[in-house]
Formats: sequence, structure tokens, C-alpha cells
Amino acid sequence: MRFKVHYDNPGAQAEQVVRCQVEAERIGFRGYGVMEAEIGLPPGADVVLDSLKYSPPHEIQPDRIVFYLSPYAGGSKFEFQFRLRYPIEALSGQSTLYDYYNPESHATLKPVKFSADAVKGR
Repeated sequence: MRFKVHYDNPGAQAEQVVRCQVEAERIGFRGYGVMEAEIGLPPGADVVLDSLKYSPPHEIQPDRIVFYLSPYAGGSKFEFQFRLRYPIEALSGQSTLYDYYNPESHATLKPVKFSADAVKGR
């Protein structure tokens, strides 16, 4: 499996938008089955709901968003946004991609450190 998760600004100020880009692909694509991509969020993340309107089916949980991906040749690419509610220095949850019917086949990415300062002028 090929899996990339990129947060564009892990040093954002509180209330500033962070964009998360995701790439997921089953190597040796055979055109069947479902994959789940669990994308870790930092504590206090508020997901921008409008940013999910063109994303794959998903469910938002406090520490991650779970996306349900249908396999396509070339993989799936999508993005979403969230805001950090308050100043933090913490790790996101880990991100994991796995085959729904074969959970032993997976790729896991380490948590990312977020250091959000307070909004200037407050």
C-alpha cells in the first residue's frame, strides 16, 4: 500500500486553517474491495465541514477522520481542512490505511507534532 498524509501548516496559530492532503493507493490494483484511511487529528481540531463536500464517504471522530475509499487505478487523492481551537503543542493521532477485508495489509504513518501559538492581538 502507498499512503501519504501532508499537513500544510503544523505550526499554525490557533483558529488558523490547516490543510491536509491525502494520497492512498493499493499497489497491484485489482479493482475490488474497500480501503479505510484513518487520518489522525491533533487535539482540539475543528474540521471545516465544507471542505469535506467532495471527499470520499467519511465519519468524523474526536481524534481522526475515517475515510472509506473505493480502489481506483492510480489511487485516491483528496484533501480537507481543520482549525486548531486553542494554542497547543501536541501530536496528532497516527494515520493508518488498511484493506477493509484484509486488515493485516496496512500502512501506518507516525503522528505529526503541532505547535499552535495563540492568535496575535489577543
